[in-house]
Amino acid sequence: MQKARIRTGWKNRDREISIEDFANALSAICWRLSLNAAKNLHEQDFIYHNDYQRINVIREYLFFLIHCADRLMHEQIDDEDRITFITALSKDSYRHFAQNSLEILSAAGGYKPTIESYIESLNSTMTALSDFRFEQDAPGYEMFRLLGSRVLDIMGDSQTNKWVIDQVMDIDGPEAYEIFKKSFDKLKRSSGF
Repeated sequence: MQKARIRTGWKNRDREISIEDFANALSAICWRLSLNAAKNLHEQDFIYHNDYQRINVIREYLFFLIHCADRLMHEQIDDEDRITFITALSKDSYRHFAQNSLEILSAAGGYKPTIESYIESLNSTMTALSDFRFEQDAPGYEMFRLLGSRVLDIMGDSQTNKWVIDQVMDIDGPEAYEIFKKSFDKLKRSSGF
């Protein structure tokens, strides 16, 4: 996977960072990594038949990383802060997704999902992922398998794309998570949480 340039610090180091600030910065990291993962599939010669597939693959990675962020924060903050965190992360990730959906799909007349449909899809994915192991601050194999399966469903199992599930499960998903976890830890430390 090509290297993504990710900022994990704050310009003004003297100001107090809120949980919403942390979530908003993290949403930019999630977006960058999700976009990178979708680009990597194309670089590995998997075929997107249209930009709707591309944006939906980005969405699946985004949902996966949001879920991982929630799992990482779960034990570290109280329930009220967790709700604040996941709400801010979800809303800001929607902002990235909606804005970029319009840009990516502008040739097709644009497409901006409603926040309600986005949150409904996110909640459904979070529920599905919550059934799987997340041990030692890392997703279990089943979580990567679900991500790969969802990407395959989006891209279709043509002769070229039938191996996309393996690419996502064994290579791209773990690589994206590894970069995400390092970025998450650095941002968290610089935020004072």
